[in-house]
Amino acid sequence: MIYSNLHTHSVYSDGKNTPREIVEQAISQGMSAIGISDHSYTFFDTRYCLAEEKNAQYISELRALKTEYSSKIDILVGIELDAYSQGYDRADFDYIIGSCHYINFDGDYRSVDSSLDGVLRAISDHCGGDPLYFARRYFETYSELITKMRPDILGHIDLVAKLGVVDEEAAEYKKMALSTLTDVLSVSPFIELNTGAISRGYRKIPYPAPFLLREIRDRGGKLILSSDSHSRDTLTFFFDESVELLREN
Repeated sequence: MIYSNLHTHSVYSDGKNTPREIVEQAISQGMSAIGISDHSYTFFDTRYCLAEEKNAQYISELRALKTEYSSKIDILVGIELDAYSQGYDRADFDYIIGSCHYINFDGDYRSVDSSLDGVLRAISDHCGGDPLYFARRYFETYSELITKMRPDILGHIDLVAKLGVVDEEAAEYKKMALSTLTDVLSVSPFIELNTGAISRGYRKIPYPAPFLLREIRDRGGKLILSSDSHSRDTLTFFFDESVELLREN
């Protein structure tokens, strides 16, 4: 099967490879298209994201690669826009992935996926020790800010489940996740089937969870296969298995 991937990260944010290295790897694997979508700048956490002063350089380099390799592969200029990022011109990009990596607790921005210890501290400090309340705050944030952002692709809608701190089978969890799905499908029908947490050893199945996948398909949503790649070696990680998963469900 010939694949494409629109969710990849380069050295401009927290990826391991240059955009050129990613493009050349995609060509070597016979991919039809590759999109670079580095993390947008977040003022409260600059450790992982595209530096504000590098934005123009990032766009310029990707546009140049797009022209250089036009006869070999379709290159798309993207950005993974965090729910709290601001000041980006949509005209600069071929597409936008909308994601939520943080919850804002009255000015204290806590990551939902950076580390287990960090998430557990956030649950203790701001959620009365209740993981389901933490999940509720995440889904409320995702729903509200993604609706305002109006991205082209909805990124890892249930990222809050990455580290295993919430029970994905709990009825309350499913109810809040499905409510959020209703909200964001009105923004875009395109939701990624994201294998990134598998390649990094956090999950054994992609996002979204199977109950969400079924709802997405039943409601007419469109799934886009992505690996949320941070290394050129994982551009199509778990893609064959994901296709089989979709066929079986």
